[in-house]
Amino acid sequence: MTTATNGFVIRRMERNELDFAVGLAAGEGWNPGLADAETFWQADPEGFFLGLLDGRPVATISAVRYADEAKGPDFGFVGLYIVVPELRGHGLGYRLWDAALGALTAPTIGLDAVLAQQDNYRKSGFALAMRNCRYQGNSLSPGSKAGGAVPAGLSPLAEFPLAEVLAYDRRCFPARREAFLRAWLGAPGHAALGLRRGGSLAGFGVVRPCGVGSKIGPLFADDDAAAHALFHGLCQAVPESAKGGPVFLDVPVPHAGAVRLAEAHGMFPVFETARMYRGPAPEIDLGRVFGITTFELG
Repeated sequence: MTTATNGFVIRRMERNELDFAVGLAAGEGWNPGLADAETFWQADPEGFFLGLLDGRPVATISAVRYADEAKGPDFGFVGLYIVVPELRGHGLGYRLWDAALGALTAPTIGLDAVLAQQDNYRKSGFALAMRNCRYQGNSLSPGSKAGGAVPAGLSPLAEFPLAEVLAYDRRCFPARREAFLRAWLGAPGHAALGLRRGGSLAGFGVVRPCGVGSKIGPLFADDDAAAHALFHGLCQAVPESAKGGPVFLDVPVPHAGAVRLAEAHGMFPVFETARMYRGPAPEIDLGRVFGITTFELG
């Protein structure tokens, strides 16, 4: 897909251009993970779009499609929607948005909107579903138990059958995303833990290094106790060089247990988004979602 109007060209990205998009996100203060570009690419290599003005890259957007033949309809997610600051207000972003949304064929599409931009997304058919809140804490906070014994039942997620991990993830995310998860769980610097109860997986989580500190996500668990154990273990998994640095968790606000988890570990809110959907809101087990994976890919 390539379109061109008055020197502005829209086309799908090549892999190295996704690094540019993630760099723009860092410049916006979104604090992406150090391995985000490569792991995002694995989700859907056709799902990233670039706007170039007279050959210069100036705008980005992702419109990733998760195919879920086994469980039902496909699901799409939009993120990384950024125009370089000096060219905002000239309609370039809207043209890129329109092209990307036109190429994303899915009955339900989600996004995490900056709160002030909700009205603009409503014009494209998106409706508010809930708020997500980014909490910030410290891996050495009083509740983290950093440096203590690993909570009982925790082990590296690689010790669990991948099919079991995928099945658990599917309860908490609107579509099957095997290619992305394989990359996310094994990316350099990422630490993934699972919690075993009664011989089965009772939750899992990932912590990854970011430009500033570390982020935990996803954090999926059967209940509050499982989530707290995983949080403790993931704080301990932060590399020694990053111990004592900031840790972030993106919490779905309607899940009271997730908010309690963040507050119990001395975390405080620093940023909010509006989770919006175009099409029927997906059915997920929100009670198991203590931390979403990313604001960019859902």
